[in-house]
Amino acid sequence: MNGFRKANGKYHQAGRAALPIAVSAALLLSTAIGSPLAAVTVDRVAALIDRQVLTVSEVSQMVELHFFPRPAKQSDDDYRHDVLESLIAQTLRFRDVERFGAQDISKDAIEARMHEIAARFATPAGFDAAVARTELTLDEVRALVKRQLQVEAYIQERFSPLIFVSQDEVEAYYRGAWSEQRRARGLALQPLAGVTDEIRGLLKASRLQSEIEKWTEQLRSRANVDIYAWR
Repeated sequence: MNGFRKANGKYHQAGRAALPIAVSAALLLSTAIGSPLAAVTVDRVAALIDRQVLTVSEVSQMVELHFFPRPAKQSDDDYRHDVLESLIAQTLRFRDVERFGAQDISKDAIEARMHEIAARFATPAGFDAAVARTELTLDEVRALVKRQLQVEAYIQERFSPLIFVSQDEVEAYYRGAWSEQRRARGLALQPLAGVTDEIRGLLKASRLQSEIEKWTEQLRSRANVDIYAWR
């Protein structure tokens, strides 16, 4: 079942409108076979975000596509759970993006991210086969990528200008964690002048990630998020 396409063809990356009653956490379809009351489960609700639904099939699609990077040696179950959490976070973040106006994303940027995702497979044919199994078209995958890049662009515009790393902080990191890591790996210590930009970039990236996590926690605290299943 195509979790990211509705019957009318309208595309919703963040999920469908929630059913009025989701007590059973399942989407049910009545069947003409047997009793008039008989029903079959066509999809299960993975999570409700206020009145938006994320289904298990949507989680499966993202897992199949390797849409989100997977840490080495992570179990299938843990990865599926992380994918669901990533979809929830992206849904919440995109709501905020829409409030301020999502940026347009260039075709080149979208294709670059598509190549990045495809590179997570052993061969191009492996990626093509995964797309086919999800029942998504490549254009629909591009639409998913565009939403993801719009969130990332918003993050860069909103949070990056606020992050400042002083030279004292660079020097402290150089003398501490950076040097310790180099020694532990048996690598030579380079002069500070040669690695200042690298260290400043690492510190900025760490602080940006902290800001993203804080922002996401705030968004989640203002929403009603219920998780039912991810497999």
